[in-house]
This record gives sequence, structure tokens and C-alpha cells, in this order.
Amino acid sequence: MIDPRPAVLSRRLAPVGRILAFASAKGGVGKSVCAALTALALAAGGRRTGLLDLDFQGASAHLLLGAGLRFPEEAGGIKPLKVRENLDFMSFAVFSRERAVPLRGTETGEALRELLAVTVWDPLELLVLDLPPGTGDLLLDLLRLVRRTEYVVVATPSPLDLSVVERLLALLSELRLPLAGLIENMARPSEGLKAASASPVAELAARWKAPLLGSIPYVAGIEAVLAGGGSWDGALGEAVRGVVKGLLG
Repeated sequence: MIDPRPAVLSRRLAPVGRILAFASAKGGVGKSVCAALTALALAAGGRRTGLLDLDFQGASAHLLLGAGLRFPEEAGGIKPLKVRENLDFMSFAVFSRERAVPLRGTETGEALRELLAVTVWDPLELLVLDLPPGTGDLLLDLLRLVRRTEYVVVATPSPLDLSVVERLLALLSELRLPLAGLIENMARPSEGLKAASASPVAELAARWKAPLLGSIPYVAGIEAVLAGGGSWDGALGEAVRGVVKGLLG
């Protein structure tokens, strides 16, 4: 039997301009925070933006955005939630709520196809995807289903993280997938924004001939900042604006 969903999801994504998938080699590096910050900053700058949380088993974008998990409207499909001016949001969590989602193997690909096929996006300039960490089934299914996706890799200065990020970059390169750039998250205070070019993440980006989009400092209580709509003052705001500038060119 032919699965009609790949053809359907291509129509669903037709109103979307650029698709930026935020990926990380391992968990705990703040990938979801970087995705949410970027989506909020794009929307605050007047760009019609969507944020799609594809981390089925660890969905957290709704918490970062302070978005209630109300069931979305249905109109020829499922309409994303409007959580900010210029920002639409969708997540598998609107269906699963706070229940665990025990998916394995092909079930992950099935959930991805279904969510992409039923979500009806209004015209967007950019759609930010928050991927689960690692190089598992969902990433591999996504790169087959949505070939025009650009990847943003989030890394920290941790030597443990950097060694694994190298493998993720090698995979993206081997598959000839477009790399929009790297984001350094939880930058050490001693580095600061002006010294970002000397950071280990910057060195990694240079080695892979990839843009370093920005160096985001560690901010205590960042979740509260995000849920309040984002703060574009000080070092955090400067860093996030730099990421947006790097992405928009």
C-alpha cells in the first residue's frame, strides 16, 4: 500500500520559506533553549516564524515558551498554536500532554510523518525544528522526508560534547546536508562575546568550514526569561541577535 503522507506533507510545508533544524550530538547542551530563543527573536524582529518540537520523548519547547497545551483547532488538519505575535507553535505534546511517549524503531518515523502531514502552517518565513539529541531514527527520517532542511548544530565548550559533535558534523557532511552553522551555548564567562573566536566551538566550526552563528552565555534561570517572552537586553540579547543576523545573512 502506498503511503500518501509524504506527498501531503510536502503540500503542508509549501507555505514555509526556510526550514532550520536545531540538532545536537548529545542531550543537556541547551538545544531546545537555543531553538526557542532563536524563534522568539525572529518573531520579535517581525519575521513570521514557526517552532515545531520534534523531540517526542523529551518535548520541552512548550514549557520554554510558556505555552499551554490546549488542543489545537482543526481546519483541514491541525492548526498550530499562536503563542506570540508572529510565532506559531506545534508539538506532539499537545496530544500526549505530560504522559510518557514510549516510541521505538519505526514508530518514531510514523509519528514524524503523521505530525508533519496533519499540521497546517500559515505562510512562514522560517520554521524552526527542535530535534531530539543524537543521530537516531528521527533525524534519519527527517532528512529523507524534508530534504530542503538546513541544520543548526548546538554545542558547548565541554570536551565531552565536542568529541561527539565532531561525529554529527561528519554525518551531515557525508550526507551532503546543508549546515547553516554552529551555535556555542553556555559559553564560559571568561570567554565573553568578544573572545568567541578563540573558543573551542569556534575552532571546531573553522575546522569544518562552517559559520559560527554566535556564542550564547550561560544565564541562570533562562527558562523563566524565555517563558516571559525573551529578553533582548545585555549579553544574552546581543548573542541571540547575532545568531539571527548570521542565519538571515
